[in-house]
Amino acid sequence: MVYPKIGSVIVRNDSEISYTLIQPNQAPSRSICFFFPGASYSFDRPYLYYSTMLFLSKQIDLVHVHAAYGQENTDFWNGSFTKRSAWISKDMQTVVSHVLDKQNYDRVFFLGKSLGTAPIICGLLKEARFARSSSILLTPLLTEEVVSTDLLTLTQPIFLVSGTADHYYNQGVVDQLCATKPNIQLHLPQNAKHSLDVELYVDDSLQVLQSVMGELSRFLDKELN
Repeated sequence: MVYPKIGSVIVRNDSEISYTLIQPNQAPSRSICFFFPGASYSFDRPYLYYSTMLFLSKQIDLVHVHAAYGQENTDFWNGSFTKRSAWISKDMQTVVSHVLDKQNYDRVFFLGKSLGTAPIICGLLKEARFARSSSILLTPLLTEEVVSTDLLTLTQPIFLVSGTADHYYNQGVVDQLCATKPNIQLHLPQNAKHSLDVELYVDDSLQVLQSVMGELSRFLDKELN
């Protein structure tokens, strides 16, 4: 039975970010994962929906962070990507600290999609307290220099998914990761776009979804043992 709880935290200038804590059991689990969505990729979209199911099936508590970084947030989008990355990293660090101050967990995971990978790569995984955390990066923005540079410094276990037809895919960065970062497990679906769909081919797109969930399940099993 799943037990959702709604919460919120003030992050800047009296603005709030809401979150949903989802627990597979009445008592807190030993592990928790923070989910950070993309700017236009919400929790009802396939990769976050099925990732939620997968984590709960493995008895891991979840926090869905409902960050408001849509195009209507002009203050956010008018800055450089570096400034946007710093903004969202600080906000997400505040939310994570707020939740973890209320409950201790043995293991902390992070999962992000697209823009939601920036606070993981550029903020949270740089903190000493998360030196043993594991992360899932779905379609990170590999063409952004601050993302690729910081990613190459990380030592934690990471499962990274990027379609080869994604406009944020960067073959040079992928080659560097393959050559120098054994801690990063790469899954690179051929011809998949930023949505991880393969054009309008339903069967191919569903095969990509199934392959990502299968590899993610194996990654989690390894990290939980």
